[in-house]
Amino acid sequence: MTRPAREKAFAMITVKDVAKAAGVSIATVSRVARNEDIVKPTMREHVRRVIKELNYQPNALARQMRAQSTRTVVIIVPDIGNTFFHEILVGIQTCAEENGYQTLIANMDNKQDIENRYFNALLQRQMDGVISLSANAARNLMERIAKRYPIVIACQYLDNKRIPNITIDNLGAAKYVTEYLIGLGHRRIAHLTSDPEKLLYRDRLAGYKAALSEHGIGLDRKIIRGDKPSFEGGFRQMNELLRLTKSVTAVFAAGDTMAIGAIKALQKAGKRVPGDVSVAGFDDIEFSSIFEPSLTTIRQPKYSIGYSAMGKLIKLMNGRKLDMSQEILDFELIVRDSCGARKR
Repeated sequence: MTRPAREKAFAMITVKDVAKAAGVSIATVSRVARNEDIVKPTMREHVRRVIKELNYQPNALARQMRAQSTRTVVIIVPDIGNTFFHEILVGIQTCAEENGYQTLIANMDNKQDIENRYFNALLQRQMDGVISLSANAARNLMERIAKRYPIVIACQYLDNKRIPNITIDNLGAAKYVTEYLIGLGHRRIAHLTSDPEKLLYRDRLAGYKAALSEHGIGLDRKIIRGDKPSFEGGFRQMNELLRLTKSVTAVFAAGDTMAIGAIKALQKAGKRVPGDVSVAGFDDIEFSSIFEPSLTTIRQPKYSIGYSAMGKLIKLMNGRKLDMSQEILDFELIVRDSCGARKR
């Protein structure tokens, strides 16, 4: 068979041909093409093998028109320049591609009005669903959309558990890293935080406070500082702490970028890290392991967060119920040089 004839033959393969060759119904072939779990694994593999052998290409446009679906998901990212989100996006896109969806990334540039704009676009049905890596949109707007269209929040969350979200135990993780610093002998531990309206920062502050309380260490509000969650924000917060009469011996920052900014401020002031001040962060961004000194931090399972978030969204877009609305994944304390101690 010549190449043009072969291509023509492939183009003529229909779902009926696949069903006949596989010895199954047309509905079963369609379910396998849509990756529905209702088909038994052995049957699913058999049909996929026949699809591959026949080089069957489902008519995506026709399926889209029948379902009134764009097969498109928008991912709202607070700041695309923040490397914390990169691995999460890889997880989302991997799961999306495996299930025949395309993703569009909307960079908020940390501006709430942009996030609101994309949520309003969803109301006009310009996309099938949204994964938001932020939770800054007006609460009433997000809840109104969630009643009508699929939305999943990843990394951050609202205290409304009706909106599906994937995160870690931020309070527990913050308590854990603060207790680690206490275990190294520190009693005067500063905390660098950010927007108190965001639950994740409130949780990390609460975890810090809980650790101090449980170990009988009084809370000094002067050494709790807030600024933008950036290198510059951490640099400014640390300079404010350096101006205090009574110095701190350790710093726990609610984000790695703030922690690294704090280290630069300490170094510029002639302080040794960890010789004079121990520093710990949160998130384990890529830069944390290569920065000098390498940063002790809380590692979030970023790829898993993204992959799981897309998996939940696909279920919602297909009208299936979720086993659980909120999924809390494990965290890990990564001990590096910035605290002056290694795990034994």
